[in-house]
Amino acid sequence: MGKKQKHKIYPKVMAFYLPQFHQIPENDAWWGKGFTEWESTKKAKPLFTGHNQPRIPLHNNYYHLLEKRTMEWQAELAKKHGVYGFCIYHYWFGEKQLLEKPAENLLKWKDININYCFSWANESWIPSWSNLKGNAWKQQTRKVGLKHNKYLVKQTYGREEEWKRHFLYLLPFFQDERYIKIDNAPVFIIYKPGDMYCLRAFMQYWNQLAKENGFHGIYFVGTSYKKWKEKHMNAMLLYEPSYTLSQEYQGKRNKAFIVPRRKNKMCAGTQKYPQLLNYRFIWRKILSRKNHENIWPGGFVDYDDTPRRGGQGVVCAGNTVRYFRRYIKRLVHKNRGKEFVFLTAWNEWGEGACLEPDHKHGYAYLQAIKESVK
Repeated sequence: MGKKQKHKIYPKVMAFYLPQFHQIPENDAWWGKGFTEWESTKKAKPLFTGHNQPRIPLHNNYYHLLEKRTMEWQAELAKKHGVYGFCIYHYWFGEKQLLEKPAENLLKWKDININYCFSWANESWIPSWSNLKGNAWKQQTRKVGLKHNKYLVKQTYGREEEWKRHFLYLLPFFQDERYIKIDNAPVFIIYKPGDMYCLRAFMQYWNQLAKENGFHGIYFVGTSYKKWKEKHMNAMLLYEPSYTLSQEYQGKRNKAFIVPRRKNKMCAGTQKYPQLLNYRFIWRKILSRKNHENIWPGGFVDYDDTPRRGGQGVVCAGNTVRYFRRYIKRLVHKNRGKEFVFLTAWNEWGEGACLEPDHKHGYAYLQAIKESVK
C-alpha cells in the first residue's frame, strides 16, 4: 500500500472589516454632522419588490466602534463562529489618515482575542455616494477646494521619508502577537498595487525596514492584481464579487449575470432602477475557478450598495442563507491546504455585505461559516 496522504487542513476564514462606525470631523463636513456608516444604512429604502432594505442589525445594535464592548462583542462572535480574523481597511494618504482609531484601540486593548491584518485601501476618496446629499455634493465646497467628482482626499505615496513614517506607524501593529504573519513576515495587503508608480521600490524599502526590526520581511499581497508575480509580491487575493465581475462581466457584458427587471416591480417613488446581478451565477463562477499556488480565494456574503448609491447602485439578487451556506462550504472545502479564504465582509452594512447578525436572518450567516470549517 502507498503512503497515507497527509490530511489538508481547511483554510482560515478572514473577513474584511470596515472601521467607519464612528464619527470623524471629515465625514461631518462632507456628509453631515454625526455621519457614520449607520446613517446610510438607516435611510436605505426598498427600490423593487422583494428588495431587502433597509437592513437592520439584530436588536437594533447600531453600535459605536470606539467603545471597547463593541470590539469585544465582535471578536467573541467571530471566534465562536469560525472566523479566524479581521482584515481591517487601512486609510493612509501620506500626510493624512482617516478612520484609524478603531485599529489603534484594538492595539491598545490586548485582552481582545482576535487575529487581524491590514488592507491598505490606497485610493483617493471622491464624492461618489449619490444617495447621500451632504456638503460633498454642494457648490459651496469650492470654497475649500472641492468640486463635484473631485477629490475629498487624494491618495499620494511620496518617497522614502514618507514610506518610513508609514512603516514606523504600523510597526507596533506588526509586533502585536495577534497580527497575522507568515514565516515571521507580517501580512500587508495592498488594494490597488497597480496604482503605485513606486511599488517595487516601496516594497524593497519596507522589507529592509522589517528585517532591521526583527522580521523576515513583509508578506505583500496584491488585491486582484495579475502582475503580482512580475512585481515580486508574495501572493494575490481575489476580492469578491468585484474580481469575478471585472473579469467576466464588465468587459463582455455577459447576460447570464443579469437578472431581468420584469421579475421585480419598482416600488412607488423609485426614480431609477438599480442593476440586478445574479448572486448564484457569480458564486458558481467563483467556485469554478482553478486553484493556483499563492492565490488566496475570496467569497462574499451578499452585495447591495443602494444605501450609498440609490438607483445608481448594484444589487446581487437571489441571495438566500441556504445558497450562501452551500457556496461557502464548497469554497472552504475546495481550498483545503490554502492559508486563507477572504470574505466580503464582516460589517459593510452600506454595501449589504455583512456577517454580523441582522433582524431578518439572525446569526444564520455566521452559523454557515461555523458549519463550513467543521
